[in-house]
Amino acid sequence: MNAPSRSPLSPVNSLLAADTRGLLLLVGPSEETAKRIESFLRNAGHPLRCGWVDDLSEVEDILRRSPPDLVLCDDSVDSGVSDRVLKMAAELRPDLPVLIVGGGMSSTDLASALARGAKDRVSAGDAEQLRHLELVVLREFINHHHLRALRLTRDRLSDFEQRHSQLLEGTADAVARVQEGILSHVNPAFARLLGHEDPEQLSGQPLIDYVAADQRTRVKERLRLVLKGKHNGEPLEFSFDSQDRQVTVNAQLVLGVENGERLIQMIIRADTGKAALDPEMTLVAAKEAAGSVPKAPPATPGGRVGFLKAVAAAAAGKQPCGGLLLAVNGYNALEERIGLAACDEVMDQIAAAMKSRLAPGDSVFEFSAGELAAVVRRPRLSDVQSLAELLLRELSSQIYTTANNESQLTLSLAAYPLNGDEKAESVVQEIVREARKLTAKGGNQFAILGAAAEASQTEREDARKAGMVKRAIEENRLKLAYQSIASLEGDSRQHFDVLVRLIDDSGKELHAGEFLPAAAKFGLMRSVDRWVVARSLAIIAKRAGTKDAPSLFVRLSEDTLKDSDDFLRWLTALLKAHPLKNEELVFEIQEMILQNHIRKAKALTEALIKLGSGIAIDHFGTSATSSQLLEHLPQVGFLKFHSSYTQKFNEKEINRRMTQLMEVAKQKKIKTIVSHVEDANVMARLWQMGVNYIQGYHVQEPEVVLLASEFITKAKSIHAPR
Repeated sequence: MNAPSRSPLSPVNSLLAADTRGLLLLVGPSEETAKRIESFLRNAGHPLRCGWVDDLSEVEDILRRSPPDLVLCDDSVDSGVSDRVLKMAAELRPDLPVLIVGGGMSSTDLASALARGAKDRVSAGDAEQLRHLELVVLREFINHHHLRALRLTRDRLSDFEQRHSQLLEGTADAVARVQEGILSHVNPAFARLLGHEDPEQLSGQPLIDYVAADQRTRVKERLRLVLKGKHNGEPLEFSFDSQDRQVTVNAQLVLGVENGERLIQMIIRADTGKAALDPEMTLVAAKEAAGSVPKAPPATPGGRVGFLKAVAAAAAGKQPCGGLLLAVNGYNALEERIGLAACDEVMDQIAAAMKSRLAPGDSVFEFSAGELAAVVRRPRLSDVQSLAELLLRELSSQIYTTANNESQLTLSLAAYPLNGDEKAESVVQEIVREARKLTAKGGNQFAILGAAAEASQTEREDARKAGMVKRAIEENRLKLAYQSIASLEGDSRQHFDVLVRLIDDSGKELHAGEFLPAAAKFGLMRSVDRWVVARSLAIIAKRAGTKDAPSLFVRLSEDTLKDSDDFLRWLTALLKAHPLKNEELVFEIQEMILQNHIRKAKALTEALIKLGSGIAIDHFGTSATSSQLLEHLPQVGFLKFHSSYTQKFNEKEINRRMTQLMEVAKQKKIKTIVSHVEDANVMARLWQMGVNYIQGYHVQEPEVVLLASEFITKAKSIHAPR
């Protein structure tokens, strides 16, 4: 149904434009109401999803774990349900708006809804009522979004203030807040500067009492000017009369506001008065100048030639090894800022830090100005990458201190795990080229190079994805999408291909091809299959009793076929509460999997049919013995052709092969499905060939139905920080 025409500059629409996603939850007996509301809102241009639940225990679970933006409660059948939902929302999520959806729209009905705690009463009847529902939904959606943003901002502000206080307490810089000439707060470093152990002893005291008597007039004048906005942030040199000595400081005076009142924050940097704050510092500096404090050990001499020889020797050995090059970003600018001698000292400290994290057999080399190279040996090639990542992370977070400067650097690191057949010269050139390319980008950059690294990285990425799949199953972060399998013969029953999706740790939705290969590699497909089957059965149970209940097509993996006995025991127990009937569930298995396990396939398909399910062969027509397979599996109800038959439909050989297989299917009275249908011309020709069903983006894109924990997953992905 199309929305009534409206002005493109509608204030409500312009407000929603800033928030691109939203999630509604309908609580009620009919899924059709949820679909009707979502369809109207989306046709009106609002990117809102509408989930549906009919079980109050599921509503409570959703509200506790990940609430929607708005709840719609259908009380057309039982008004008591809305009372319970309103009470539940008030207890668990007081800010969550709840709307009552019903037929009655009189002033009495509206007053009753408001008195019970609802934000409004709406109806999903005709177009005019849906337009009213749209405006109310958008109003409440925007209000709730702003309220949530406000609470988030308050939480962040509170967290910031707490961390700011902790930093003030722990910093070596002396910091004091001055309000109307009075010290309102000082940190421990400021208290120590004035010879006090307890900062509370100074709070409430006039600042000027601690300033040297002959400088008080000058300090008072500067404080007055800063309050007027002049000299804000500029340094001021003066002396404090401490309890046991006079301390000269260079203070920065910054104008600020706290609780609506102006104040001045006085900051005395630790590195501008180290001798005053800690008299022992001058002694340390003197000892360093005299050579009595040992410097950090330098890198192994030999430079580029030594590194090249070490790479060649490591590559010729049998132990897994790798070459690394660490570069300081902006090294020339660092030399200008702190001087040549200090830069050399910083590089010595970096080399020492590297050596402290390496094994005794590893070597570090001075490669060139601002660059250190290393050759490392580890039990596994993947350990080389792990070590390189550790070095970059820890060395870039370290502060490097010389006599007059403290520097925190950004670094770039290129690593090349060696598998034994590389040429040392090429390896070194590639490491240097990549490291310098990273340095030009700035920031802490990392690159892993070489064929061995690619294999290792692929293995690590697959392991990461497998771990993500395992966590998603445990945390219920998988979900289902449904693509229509459309009948070309006017079959009134709906058929849907069930597709599995995964919400990753960042809230991004991944398609099956992005994570199932890794799941199969690490033996997780049995768990994935069971999750999908259990979720599909839950949906079938919710729709039990409806006329022409849809048929869901669910894939089974090779691992499940191999483990068919355990799978059948699990499925039989699951079906005791809601037995299958009339092919509500059709299991799809790829042809090549069936060909490789004929006996197990025959036993499994026979058992599944006895349990009331149907059987479909997926990727049909990929082998020379496709027709013979049907002799072993006579109870197959559907054949789904491999996508290549659609993609190469106009090739004569493909067309001839498909025609032959179609004849076999007709003889055996097996229905046929063709997927990946993308244009009307192919669809028309498939109809002429006698194909029973088609699916693809030309027919309908996959659609997600949000139910219970699937709703929770969607809500988490939508409300994740972006």
